[in-house]
This record gives sequence, C-alpha cells and structure tokens, in this order.
Amino acid sequence: MSDQAPTMSRVKTEIEPVCQSSITKSTSEIRGETVSNHSESYKDNRYTCNECNNAFLNKQNLKRHLLIHEGIQYPCSQCNKSFSQKGHLKLHLLRHEGIKYPCNKCTKSFSIKSSLKRHLLGHEGIKYPCNKCTKSFSQKSSLKTHLLGHEGIKYPCNKCEKSFSQKTALKRHLLGQVREGTACFF
Repeated sequence: MSDQAPTMSRVKTEIEPVCQSSITKSTSEIRGETVSNHSESYKDNRYTCNECNNAFLNKQNLKRHLLIHEGIQYPCSQCNKSFSQKGHLKLHLLRHEGIKYPCNKCTKSFSIKSSLKRHLLGHEGIKYPCNKCTKSFSQKSSLKTHLLGHEGIKYPCNKCEKSFSQKTALKRHLLGQVREGTACFF
C-alpha cells in the first residue's frame, strides 16, 4: 500500500459497533485484508448479565438480553415458536408471508431482504481474515463470532464434559439439534 493518503473514492467511514466512534477505513480494510484492533481496547469494558454471566459489548445489548430472564414471550400466531423480543417475532413472521428474495447468483432465496444482501457479499469474494489463525469469512459478523473463540471464553455443558466458545452452540448441543454424535444425551 502506498504512503499517499487514500482518495475519497478509496475510503469509507464506518461506525465502530463497540464504542460508536467513527472510523475511516481504506479499501483494503473494507475488503478485509487487514483487521482493525480498535475493538481490542474495549475488551475489558463488557456489560455482564448477573443472571448467567453472559457478556455484552454495550449496555443496550445487555438490556435486550435481560428480557430473556424476565420470561416474557411473544408467540407466533402461525406456529409454535415464541420470542423474547417483538422485533424477532416480526422478522419471523416474514417467513410465513411467503415473500421471497431470490439470489440471482445461486438457487438460494430469503424471506428478509437484508439476509439476501448479506448473502450476496459472499458472492463478491470479499473476505474478512482472522488475525489469529488462517480462517477467513465472507461476513464481518461471522469473523466477530469466530474471534470470540480465540478469547478463551467457554460455555460448559452441565450434563457432560463438553464446553463451547459460543452460547448458541451450547444451546444447540443441549437441544440435540447438531450433527450426530455431538448432542448431549445426559
């Protein structure tokens, strides 16, 4: 990369999700050729749930999470699913409407337009590489989830000796909704 300042067409300003500060990124950073360590400085400033010790990067996410512990559920009127947030129910209801947003590059289709947009990024060949191992991802959110595994945070199963780097993986394990041989049968 040259020492010249990038032109306006080669930069993009993004809002950092952790601290909401504005970050200007060069084209190479947008493509994922480098991974910013900006979020690393916020590693210790997490908001922790007193009920389950789940950690969140901001107060709003913790507040949203606390709804789970209140036990308030928003049931779907068309199937047996229920959600702890109204917004999640609204997104779920879109699946029942039958509206599809097809990908013009493969056979997949989506009930939510933003899901299609996120999927299309994978076709563009943009990669977000992990700066701790050799894996790379087509979505920045997938990289962030992956990076949690490198932090050493573990969610242990209280029924067996297995532990997981993601809370959702532990939930899948407990529900038995994962590949054969990885579910916990107590």
